[in-house]
Amino acid sequence: MIFPRFQVSDIRVAWALIAMILLLAVLPLILPEASFRYAFSEQGPFERISIVAWLIAAFTIVARIRPLGMRAWGFVVLFAGFAAREADWHKAFTADSILKTNYYKHAAAPLGEKIIGFIVALAFLALIAYVGIVVLRFLFLQGGWKSRSGFWLMLGTALVVIGKVVDRAPAVLAEEYGVVLLPIVGHYVAAFEEGLEMLHPLIMAWSIWISQEERRYLS
Repeated sequence: MIFPRFQVSDIRVAWALIAMILLLAVLPLILPEASFRYAFSEQGPFERISIVAWLIAAFTIVARIRPLGMRAWGFVVLFAGFAAREADWHKAFTADSILKTNYYKHAAAPLGEKIIGFIVALAFLALIAYVGIVVLRFLFLQGGWKSRSGFWLMLGTALVVIGKVVDRAPAVLAEEYGVVLLPIVGHYVAAFEEGLEMLHPLIMAWSIWISQEERRYLS
């Protein structure tokens, strides 16, 4: 079998995902300008829901995965880290974001603060690399892409990549080619970038939940 054998629950999740994407397509057309800018701002509901979504994904691992080993805890810590990043904790305790090189080069911050920030940032990036290796090994070396959990894992990741490409496209077009997009296009970019980013951890949570039923990658 090349493709996974989907179940009714997968179809329901797919319909919910389609409904959310359709909502993202409609909101730029029906929301007043001020309401739209707030909804998709850094302090808006979509950004806040993303925090909760990453915590839900982390809790799903703790509640569902057995045995709960070091690999699973690595994902838990990373998901909690993503939630903290969405909540701006990466710049809440320092002069600027510890994930930006400008902080270490130009920020007027004590050396000790920068050293601690660098260690935390390095650990976070190392954890991302570790989780990435686990995911890639599962999908392409162990044939996980043929499983239901692998399908949802790839889909969630693909949506985030698409969202980031969409987010960067207007700036690249303007800077490199002098193409300035219409304001409504900018609204769609903001809606889909934030919306797909919010959906990612929820899709991850579903992949993790069903992984215990078939192809496991966290235990």
